[in-house]
Amino acid sequence: MEHLIPCKDSIYCLDQYSTEKSLSHNQTYSHPCRFSELCRNIHDVPHGIQFTHNKHDVPQCKYDMNCSNLTDPAHRSSYRHTGLSDYLVPCRNQQQCRNSTFEHRKKYFHGEKINTLTVNQNIPKGKNELANREVHCFIIIVGVSKTKTNFESRNSQNQSQQDHFHSSQRDHTAQRSRFYEQSRAKKSSYGLNEQSSHVGPFENEESDRKDLLTTFYTEVAGKSSIIDARGYDQYHNPVGRIYDLGRDGAFSDFNILIAQFYIDSEFNDTAMKVPIDALKVKGFQVKHVKTENECITEMASNCHQIVWILSTNQIQNPSFISALTKYNSNGGAIFLFADNAPWLCHASEFLRTKFGITLEGDYYGDKTLAYKENGHQQTGYFGQHDIFTGIENLYEGITICHPIYSTPASRTKFTIIATATDGNSSIAVYDPQTTSTEGRLCLDCGFTKLYRKWDSAGTARYIVNASCWLLGIEKRLKQTKQSQNKK
Repeated sequence: MEHLIPCKDSIYCLDQYSTEKSLSHNQTYSHPCRFSELCRNIHDVPHGIQFTHNKHDVPQCKYDMNCSNLTDPAHRSSYRHTGLSDYLVPCRNQQQCRNSTFEHRKKYFHGEKINTLTVNQNIPKGKNELANREVHCFIIIVGVSKTKTNFESRNSQNQSQQDHFHSSQRDHTAQRSRFYEQSRAKKSSYGLNEQSSHVGPFENEESDRKDLLTTFYTEVAGKSSIIDARGYDQYHNPVGRIYDLGRDGAFSDFNILIAQFYIDSEFNDTAMKVPIDALKVKGFQVKHVKTENECITEMASNCHQIVWILSTNQIQNPSFISALTKYNSNGGAIFLFADNAPWLCHASEFLRTKFGITLEGDYYGDKTLAYKENGHQQTGYFGQHDIFTGIENLYEGITICHPIYSTPASRTKFTIIATATDGNSSIAVYDPQTTSTEGRLCLDCGFTKLYRKWDSAGTARYIVNASCWLLGIEKRLKQTKQSQNKK
């Protein structure tokens, strides 16, 4: 089947959906089909001429329709989701768009660049290209006219012509998630490069992304409900570190900086040694500091991929928040710990600076949250997330604060993954787009769990899981591989 001339703007083209320009533009230029080779209308002549259907060789997202990144164009082009397109429709308002609803962002993108774009429209044409093109234009005119008649009642200026051709569901036999493949027996060699802004190199023999990920994560990654565990504790959480997110010893080339600004008679060095030892089981190298100046110096060294911030009631160094923001912007991940007011200053000020979110509250919780797959924002529940791997019941902490959002837009910044028993969010995460240089963030609103009731429901596993997730191992490995390929 012959095709039209590939449009130079590819998936970013606005003219293909314009009510004024689409008819003439789409008679002359072809565009990538948003459903790629899975399109069920691939053999339809008008559609097959107007759209290209190159194979889009990407894995199925393990969260599928429960994925929290369905509105991220880069993620959508990198992983498949049942019934959804590989590429989003370019919004006619682009960066000036004021529609921040989930449904809009799930369908439309706004000029975000997709580095991993695998669209290749350079389809060779025969010698009689011009003659063929005239025939194709005639066919498309008929098809478009018919489409306009059938859909005249929609009155949507931005309605995609592709939506007319794609009411079908995705192929349910897409690739299985990478996290459940058989792990390699050999651990990857992954050295730390202190000059590379939190990212280190790895050996060429370990360059396969799937194998690298399964080297770091266990086979149960992302599963909270495990029905065939060897045993369960009194909270009905599976017993054994094989049910954690990260593998024992797998993170030996990564460093965590713990900045403990809150200290009392109970939360001393002896108490802090317990979570530190738990991190070391996974292989993490841990450094423990207690002043803002020490923390600033260590963050600037580029030696630590993750920093824990345990907030207190006052910020001493005026430059601390800017240093923390710079660290995160350069790829450093942050585990923000806060508690009841006023022991939340560092976390609250950082979130205010970055997102316009502040923290407040003094709720006495001391209860246990339960797992529900989509229960992220339901009172007393936490939802599906890698952080909750192997956890069906989770202690919420004793005294708890909660986020306050200054604007409706600020609510879209943090993804709530757990809600305390008072109905306020208690754990939230920020996972930047794959094209961003930022590191991940996790906010915990009740840090008393670190030294009181550490052995309560799921606490130890949750803290270690969150640290493994914060590393963003997939993105780091991808960045390192790209860097090596340039050499």
